[in-house]
Formats: sequence, structure tokens, C-alpha cells
Amino acid sequence: MVPISGFVIKVSSRCNLNCSYCYEYNMGDDSWKSMPKTMGLDTMNKIMERVKEHSLKHDFNNISISLHGGEPLLVGIEKFKEYIGIIKTNLDGYRYTIGIQTNATLINKDYINFFEENDIYVGISFDGPPKVNDLYRYYHNGKGSSTDVQKALELLKPSKIFSGILTVIDVNTNPIDTWRFLSEFEPPIIDFLLPHANWDNPPLSHAENNYVKYGDWMLSIFNDWFNGYKSHIRIRFFEEILYRLFGQKGSLESLGTEEVGLITISTNGAYEQVDTMKSVYPGAQNIGLNVYNNDLDEVLLENGIKNRQTGKEGLCLKCQSCKIVNICGGGYYPHRFSKVLDFNNPSVYCEDLYKLITQIEETVILKTKNDLSDKKNKSETLL
Repeated sequence: MVPISGFVIKVSSRCNLNCSYCYEYNMGDDSWKSMPKTMGLDTMNKIMERVKEHSLKHDFNNISISLHGGEPLLVGIEKFKEYIGIIKTNLDGYRYTIGIQTNATLINKDYINFFEENDIYVGISFDGPPKVNDLYRYYHNGKGSSTDVQKALELLKPSKIFSGILTVIDVNTNPIDTWRFLSEFEPPIIDFLLPHANWDNPPLSHAENNYVKYGDWMLSIFNDWFNGYKSHIRIRFFEEILYRLFGQKGSLESLGTEEVGLITISTNGAYEQVDTMKSVYPGAQNIGLNVYNNDLDEVLLENGIKNRQTGKEGLCLKCQSCKIVNICGGGYYPHRFSKVLDFNNPSVYCEDLYKLITQIEETVILKTKNDLSDKKNKSETLL
């Protein structure tokens, strides 16, 4: 069992956007209503004490802190500075990274200057061209967010602290248009995410009897990227598949069979399973432990956390016998759920993932063979 070294810390429980697909606010779980609107400084201090305690006990010195919400920048820049001061003071002498995931609508020069001075990496949630993004990502009054996000991206584009764009796939849009639009902002990484779904709440493509629609959508982008269009931009989902195809370990929790050393902490200090569990059913994220009363070793013993640390043995029999199990890993944990079998299912995107991964494998093998053939022909010509 690996220790927990990745911490998603929810410093704000509210958001200035009302994205239609949001697992936090619009998929049935309303626990946010009873949470403190912002995290107290005492709670942040206690979190950092727990992090240090855990790292000393398990002898690791590489910690990832991701500040989340809701929208983390709603706390305001002065309180944000206080959080960062607490984190840096407590982790002095450790190797660590600090990042935020933001909808970018509140970013301004003051924030960027502070982020740059303190090496705080900024990930942006943005779904593509305005006609795509604004269908789902809008303010509470219905106004689309794309204009404000693009202004922030122009400010971030030249900055060393711009870490990338996170995009939820709309499978009914043109994938190349979305990918090429996002690539114009020159993000170091683009992370394409499958919309949250499970066997009791399947993706819309299932109603069309199309079980590879998402796989096809992503393959279009993969082929464009792999064949040279802005291939300097890292597309994390593809990279993680390629790592595993070549026998390397990956770090993306939605793929592979590696143990997951990640925990979410809410504004009241409660430990949670990954917060996207809220998309499964209300309260699915709760484990009944908090930073004030429980250390992180106790978190590791909780059943939901243990299940995500058991690797291949924790998957359903269909997944265990699948030829791509070490790459797919059964898919993202929340996407496996059904009321009948709990999480003992393949991902609801099983066929999409199978097509995507096997087609990527065939493409890479073919390119390798062609490259070797070209080298052989050139060698014979020289002789």
C-alpha cells in the first residue's frame, strides 16, 4: 500500500460558474451547502501537520498540493496568500509542488504575479471554442464564460506557471476543431476528460447504441497529434497510454493498475475519496474521517481507499482477463459503478477505451515498423 502524497485541498466550497455537468453541484450531491464557504486557516494548518506527519512516518519527500473548489480564487487574493504562507512554512525543507485548478474567470495580473513569485502552477478548465464551452460552462445568470477565460489564457500564455488546460469532452462536436482551438493557447498539457457517467447513469452515446463514440472522438485527435500537429503539446491521456504500452508506469489515476496515493480534503477538514465520487451517488465520497481526529494512516485503512490500492486484483473478472488491463486498469473508478455490482464492473466507457488503446497500439507498432524499414533501406542504399 503506497502512502498518500497527493492532496486535493478544497479551499472554497462555492463557485461563480454553474456548469451543467458539474459533479460538485449538479449531479445530485448537495453536501456543499453545509460546508464552510472557505477553508479556515486553522484547518489548513492541521492539514499540513498531517501531511508532514505522514511523510515522516513513510519516509517520502515528494508532495503534491492542488488547491481546488468550487472555485479556489473566490477566497480572494489576501486569503489565498495566507494559505500559501501556511503551506510553505510547514513544508520548508520538503520537495513539493503547489498548483491550482481554476475556471480562470477571476484571474488578473495580481494573481499571476503572485503565482509566478511563488511557483504556483495554474491549470485552467475550458472546453473549447465559445460555441462549445458556453453550452455547458456558464455563470449563474446563464452567460457563457469563454470570453473571460480567453482573456485569462492570453495573460497566462507566456507564463512559466501555466500548467495546462482541462477539457471535458463533448462527443457531439468536431474533435479536431476543439483540439486545434485549445492548442492555439500553447498549453504545456491538455487533459481531455470523459464526462462522468456510470452503469446506472450511462453516457448519451449508449442511448444511440454507439459504444465507441468517445473512443473515435479521441482517436481523431490522437492521429492529428501523433502525425505532427503541435505534437510538442502533451496530451496527458495519450501520453499515459503510451507510457504503459512501453512498460513504464504512469501517474494518471483514471488509467493503469498502479496504486492511487491521492486524497481530497474538503473545506471543513473532512477527508474524502476522490471528489468525483459525488457523480456516483450523494455521499459516495464520504469516509467519515477528518484532519482533526484522524491521521492519514487511518485513511489508508478505509475500504474505499484500500480498494483503489489493490491493483489488478481489485478489478472485476472481465477486466482481469482483458489483454489491455495493465493499460486501461478498468477505467476511472467512479465510472465503474452500478447499484447491482457496486464498483465490480468495467468502466461504462469500456468499449471506447478498448478501441482507443488498441488503435493507438496498432498505430505505434506500424510507425515503429515503418521507421525500422526506412532505416534498413537507407543502410542498404549506403552499402
